[in-house]
Amino acid sequence: MPALSYRMLNIGGLPAGLLGLEELFAELYDAGYGPADENLHKALIAGVKKHNFIPAPALPEYGRALCMEYARYCRQKRSGKAAAARDYGTWRGYPREQIPWFPTIAPELCNDCGACLDTCAREVFERDENGHVWVAEPFLCLVGCCFCKSVCEPKAIHLPGQEILKNYREKM
Repeated sequence: MPALSYRMLNIGGLPAGLLGLEELFAELYDAGYGPADENLHKALIAGVKKHNFIPAPALPEYGRALCMEYARYCRQKRSGKAAAARDYGTWRGYPREQIPWFPTIAPELCNDCGACLDTCAREVFERDENGHVWVAEPFLCLVGCCFCKSVCEPKAIHLPGQEILKNYREKM
């Protein structure tokens, strides 16, 4: 059996590594599922559960994150862009996915102005199909950067404190 793809997602403000997401998305896309399909949520959860554990209390958050990520996958496919898992590289010798440095957005504060989109050169943020800004690629965020937070007038963007980075020393 070939090795399954591995992708990190931001689920409920926390990183989650999932196996087989690329394969599942391709299978659903080929089967004709669209982002607005009423059965998509159920199909995504069932597909992810084949290779991953999802805690029952986290099902709604997983469902939302998976639906958003699948919609992004569909947009990429329709535009002709390659829709594939990324290699996020390392930071001080640690795999980037292990560093909990990425923005989260408080939806009740965000006014979707897009200042973060204009400021971030790393393509961390995107707009969804409704025009709302979301954190699409949390692990593309440059560790230690906080420019997006500084330009966010409604203070909707949150980042961890710099002190967490002291836990990561250069690996020899």
